[in-house]
Amino acid sequence: MRWITTLVLVFVLTGCGADEQGVAGTTGSPTSTVLQFDREMSKKGCEILTAELVGATFDVPANALQQMKIMGCRYSWDNDEETLEAGISMLRVYDNEAAAASWFANATRSKTAEEMKADMEKISEQMDKSEQLDTELKKSTAKNMMSMIGTNAINFEDVANIGDEARMNDDGTVYVRVGNLTFMVSAYKGPKAPPPEIQGADLQQMMEIAKEHSAKWAIETAPQRRADGVLLARAIAGQFQSLN
Repeated sequence: MRWITTLVLVFVLTGCGADEQGVAGTTGSPTSTVLQFDREMSKKGCEILTAELVGATFDVPANALQQMKIMGCRYSWDNDEETLEAGISMLRVYDNEAAAASWFANATRSKTAEEMKADMEKISEQMDKSEQLDTELKKSTAKNMMSMIGTNAINFEDVANIGDEARMNDDGTVYVRVGNLTFMVSAYKGPKAPPPEIQGADLQQMMEIAKEHSAKWAIETAPQRRADGVLLARAIAGQFQSLN
């Protein structure tokens, strides 16, 4: 669920109106022509992030990984004590490097709690008018997912030696730009989350307990998620070096 809310957050941060090139109306010459990908690259998540790459990066047998192709490519694995989550998502190819850099700058801009609240209100209004959210159920589901994000401040920091530029947010998701391609990477290998105490709780209480438990676990494991996210992002970006 954590990675789903991260994807929702991307749309909140960048606005619902961005087209496939990123920021609508962006023009200009690329800052370089070293790497220029075609649109098909946005569909190759599992070719970029292979089971073999994940297995080698986290010392897990590649044939033991479970693959899920959704909004990119994700892998999971666990044993009695540990669990592994690794994925690449939001692969986007732009007309040129300048457009990719513009989207990247906007998506990875740190925001205060006040700015996040204002963004949430704006996106909520856009959702009410959206033709894609054409039923009350769809609108309600989308807004429930937004509520999981909250209106806390979000902070990004630069990460060196990954692609042309990379930045990481508080939960360890790494945003990467390579030429005219951008994508997000997340990973975690470590202890499994302990089950929440829900005995005697009603359905509404269970939901609140689960939400609080998930948030607490995310904070506790954030250092490992950040380290693993950077590790995987460097492994992925390293594959593009041979194209230079």
